[in-house]
Amino acid sequence: MLTLKPSEQETASYRYTASYSAGISVNGQDISGLTYDEAYDLLLPILEKEVHTINLSVLLDGTQWIFTGADLNVTSTLSDVLDEALLLGKGGTMFGNMQEQSRIAKEGKDFTVAFRADPKTLEERIANIAQDMNKAPVEPSAEPDKKANKPSFTYYEGKNGFILDEKALVADITQKLLQGEYQAVLEPVLVETAPEHDLEWVKQNTQQRSVFKTSFKGGSLDDEDRVRNIQKASDLLNGCVVEVGQELSFNEYIGPRYEKDGWALAPGIVNGNTYEMQAGGGICQVSTTFYNALLCAGPEVEITVRKKHSWPSSYVDYSLDATVSTGGPDLAFKNNTGSTLYIFAYADIDNSVMTVYIYGEPLPEGVTYQTRGKTTDEIEPPATEIIEDSSLPVGTKQVEIKSRKGYVATAYRDKLLNGEVVETEELYTDKYRAVQGRVRVGKMPSTGLG
Repeated sequence: MLTLKPSEQETASYRYTASYSAGISVNGQDISGLTYDEAYDLLLPILEKEVHTINLSVLLDGTQWIFTGADLNVTSTLSDVLDEALLLGKGGTMFGNMQEQSRIAKEGKDFTVAFRADPKTLEERIANIAQDMNKAPVEPSAEPDKKANKPSFTYYEGKNGFILDEKALVADITQKLLQGEYQAVLEPVLVETAPEHDLEWVKQNTQQRSVFKTSFKGGSLDDEDRVRNIQKASDLLNGCVVEVGQELSFNEYIGPRYEKDGWALAPGIVNGNTYEMQAGGGICQVSTTFYNALLCAGPEVEITVRKKHSWPSSYVDYSLDATVSTGGPDLAFKNNTGSTLYIFAYADIDNSVMTVYIYGEPLPEGVTYQTRGKTTDEIEPPATEIIEDSSLPVGTKQVEIKSRKGYVATAYRDKLLNGEVVETEELYTDKYRAVQGRVRVGKMPSTGLG
């Protein structure tokens, strides 16, 4: 005969009218003959004590994370178990119920109350643990060698990381609670994660992208103190690393130039019309060489700040200079190449050559860039200003400001494919103003003595 399961309404009514059959126990505690409420009141304090024994821990590399009943905001299956136990021997025919009750009284039937963690609480706690436990992979890398006399790198292999399998740990804790294993050390399931790139990719993206050279031989260019400043600035710039999207300021990276910091006094342009001794004088040759190397690295290297000199430099084409000064003009660029850029800078004292290399993701095969400046106009200076000075003997001349021509020059960048120009980009036009000379002539009257 079909055994009918009591309805929810019938089950609810049993809680108030029925008692537990002989032989029924919960968690080893006999509840025979008790009503639902009596059994509940008997078992609840026992379960509350059991909650305090919950101590599940996760151990990794000497670090331990502990889960207690309070941490997990646990609830028990007591109500469900008591309902199920109450229905034994009451769901069939009278004869069938009698047989079932007789069997239970003879054989006994023990039910187990389990604990359940609050799902949201458990997931949030494990997510917090994952933040501490997860270990990001170490990307392979390249470190520029600052001590070598040519561009070179030291390469480092990458390392795998790992992330916690949060779902597996949720399932493991849930299972332990259901099985009544309240003191256990759980081994987390870790999913290995590989670096985004391998070492070969790093090597492919640490290739020469451009190079530019200037000479500091002859005239005032090889002044000893000027060369000393060029050497110092080159040493500071050498090995500079510029990440993707980063903007680099020459002045910020090199730092201010003061005598107390080891910068020598050397000629520098002042007020746009004369030379004066300045700490760090001459490093504009470094910034100018750097500027042209950046231009030759392609349009993905975005020049964001560049200022021309008051008059053009002799070591590059007119319009291709880049002046810098402490607290004044700067040179800056942004790396839009999609790969890290590495700067190498060398001052070859023996051959009087300043060289800057740009390394990173190489330009497309066969592609190079070159810069050139074209002078389109010369501007004659005004007539030299003559100042009669009675403090100087007659016949004496002092040149205060040297007369200089002005120029108009346009900068270009040529794109070459296998050595042949295939595209020319006009960058800008500079105007260097003419400088009016100034000479003092002596007018001191002669004393007629001696």
